[in-house]
Amino acid sequence: MAHQNEPSKNSPEQETPAWLLRVQEQSWEPEILVSGIVLYGLFQLPALLEQLQHFLSHFSFEVFSSGTADESIIAVLKVANVWLIGGFMVHLLLRSIWVALVGLSYVYKNGVDVSRLKMGESFNRLIFKDAQYTRNIVRLEEICSTTFAVSFLLFMLLLGGCFFLGVVVALLAAWLYFFPDRAEQLTTLDPILGIIGGIYVLDFLTLGLLKRIPYFSKFYMPIYRVMSWLTLSPLYRKIYYGLVSNHAKWKSVLAILIFMSVTVLLYSGFRLKNNPADALTLRLPDTAEQLMYPGHYANWAGDKPSGLIQIPSDVIESNVLSVFVVHKSSYEDRYIKPLCNYSARQDSVDQDTLVMDCLSRFYTLQLDGVPVEADYLFTRKQEPLQVGLQTYLDISHLEKGLHYLELSFQFQREDGSVRPQQVAKVEFYKTQHAERVPVFTPEMGE
Repeated sequence: MAHQNEPSKNSPEQETPAWLLRVQEQSWEPEILVSGIVLYGLFQLPALLEQLQHFLSHFSFEVFSSGTADESIIAVLKVANVWLIGGFMVHLLLRSIWVALVGLSYVYKNGVDVSRLKMGESFNRLIFKDAQYTRNIVRLEEICSTTFAVSFLLFMLLLGGCFFLGVVVALLAAWLYFFPDRAEQLTTLDPILGIIGGIYVLDFLTLGLLKRIPYFSKFYMPIYRVMSWLTLSPLYRKIYYGLVSNHAKWKSVLAILIFMSVTVLLYSGFRLKNNPADALTLRLPDTAEQLMYPGHYANWAGDKPSGLIQIPSDVIESNVLSVFVVHKSSYEDRYIKPLCNYSARQDSVDQDTLVMDCLSRFYTLQLDGVPVEADYLFTRKQEPLQVGLQTYLDISHLEKGLHYLELSFQFQREDGSVRPQQVAKVEFYKTQHAERVPVFTPEMGE
């Protein structure tokens, strides 16, 4: 039986181990080491995230290639990266000031000699509230440690949100894989996830208000348990509650609102690839027909080519148009193979011929709205890696001027009919006049 005067496990009077005291006193060393090393890696992370998005969009499940799940997850990770970079940079700056003050406290043990500066009394009170370095060093130490903890907390909050999205997307991908004919039932999942996520976010914004409501807290407990694991909450919630419980509530709520607002702005910028300031200017939305997408043109795209279709340039100076159509491997089982009756033909038709026939049926091209026969060749492009179909279109019959090339996917309905869907429109300007084919007449023969 425990003694009554024995401190409880969670009592603040519990004696702190000696090793922990030493670590607390020397915490600046691992802080600087972690901040410096991690910062270097964080600046390399955006390029890796772009490669990850490219893989998810082109070589992963249909839920990524046909939806926006990949863009949402990558946007959240980029926002988390920005917060961690900003926090660690502020932390290193403050630690640099702290190191400078520690060094000066050794050189000038009496701190600032205010009497030799001969400033006015009001300036002395404003600038030198404490002329000794010691108190400033202690205060800056507290700020630096808090900044490091807050940076990690903000990063983990967004990483937890990304993990939650990843789990949801994985479940959706599994459902579509095992039950491709029951995809319509997933529409009921959005409002359910929205309500559960909204309740969890509301509890976060109100500093745990829902946990304090007597009857509602019992209903909320199972939701909280599940969402805690899905958002990796056990890894960072003690940091969160340690911060909000030691500061005024209005300060904590204000800090959370600022964090949420900035996060939403950053997310919209990464997700939509738009500058928020564009709303103040005359700009066209991404869905406007008059908008040219740079990724469609090799001379404009750089390292971010379109994931649908590409041509060499926006200006074509010859009578041949080179076209590269990016293959969506995630569409093969559900859309492409049923369209060409792949299963029934694979034993009787040459494999290479069958594959090209299936792809040719699914990916169709139109020039100025007129379907064209494309003789496709299968190829692979590097930097970034893209697998797809290459063809060369004769455009000698087109007049000089502006034209457009359209790419459509041929989706097969359950009743066997085909539903074409235009997925890309590429504008280009032809500089040569149309070639006139001479008409043979009897007089010309004479």
